[in-house]
Amino acid sequence: MKKDECLEQLLSVITYRAELFLNDEMEIKTMCEGQFHSVNKIELKKYTTVIGIGGTLNCLFYTTYDELLLDKLTQKFIFGEIDKEEFLALRESAAGEIANTIIGHSITDFPNRGYGVTLTPPSTIEDAKSILNTEGTGMITTSLFTPYGNIEFTIIGPFKGENCA
Repeated sequence: MKKDECLEQLLSVITYRAELFLNDEMEIKTMCEGQFHSVNKIELKKYTTVIGIGGTLNCLFYTTYDELLLDKLTQKFIFGEIDKEEFLALRESAAGEIANTIIGHSITDFPNRGYGVTLTPPSTIEDAKSILNTEGTGMITTSLFTPYGNIEFTIIGPFKGENCA
């Protein structure tokens, strides 16, 4: 297996499950970019969530949101009226919950049906600028397009194909 194939396989599963989640559960139409890009640097949007994928896999999963899209997704979690401060606090929480849901739906499609995989709780960061790749790791990214902006997914992990068999 080539260096990036393992990471592409994971990102393909995650992207597919994200499309299902956004289209079916959140009722937001998506269009997948359809390509995976091996990059050395990713530019982050205002809100980015990271989840560690450990155990038999050893990766980081980043989800970064266009602000209008995250606002629309956050509104889907709200019942009734809330003030602006509550909305801002809920938006950060929603970013983590969305990424966590996508990974949760994806895990059974991971190599070995996800057996032996562990996940960290999501951590959402605001206003981070970029992430640089380090030697010995791969960074694969792709995007989903919606009428409200894009959501980008990135997997960063070691160049090891044996865990993807």
